[in-house]
Amino acid sequence: MEWFHSTEREQERPNRGLASSHEIQSAFDEQREYLHWIALLITGDEALADLAVVNASALSANYSSVFRDWLIRWATYATVRAAVREVRDLISASASHYVDSPSEHRDDDVLPDDRIMLLRHADPREIIAALDPLARCALVLRGIQHASLADCALLLDVSRGIVAGAYSQALRWNGEHIGAHAAPNEDQMDSRV
Repeated sequence: MEWFHSTEREQERPNRGLASSHEIQSAFDEQREYLHWIALLITGDEALADLAVVNASALSANYSSVFRDWLIRWATYATVRAAVREVRDLISASASHYVDSPSEHRDDDVLPDDRIMLLRHADPREIIAALDPLARCALVLRGIQHASLADCALLLDVSRGIVAGAYSQALRWNGEHIGAHAAPNEDQMDSRV
């Protein structure tokens, strides 16, 4: 009857690889600024971004199967899902703009770390004003989080082609934005020489 008692022994042993609810909450607290930024890019609204982070944090506090090594990714993923839920109707409405929009980028075209850092330093209001909700979601999910186009399509409930078109739009804007902001910095460096 060894099998009968194995459950009791497993309950006595701590789950060394799994995070406690306190550790999950700590991950949200430590990453709050980044999570709010991600939620703000997706929702386009401060109040909805705050709500998304709070909802993700509350949901995750009750979740007990998160590996410690995945805490930051888990917190980000939970926040992204909560933010997408807040603007689901806006995402669906903007999807029609990309029905016949060709993708100009390869499937593996994600943002490198230096471009992500430039976005982190950009004014979120500028990104929100330039991109519709679907393009912002594609930028966050595909460009920043490096999710596959298929995973993006599944989460956003649109076709892969629509996500690719929206992501292409976001990358075009990002390229123009970086070009416009890099030029003044180069001019400033030239004048110092």
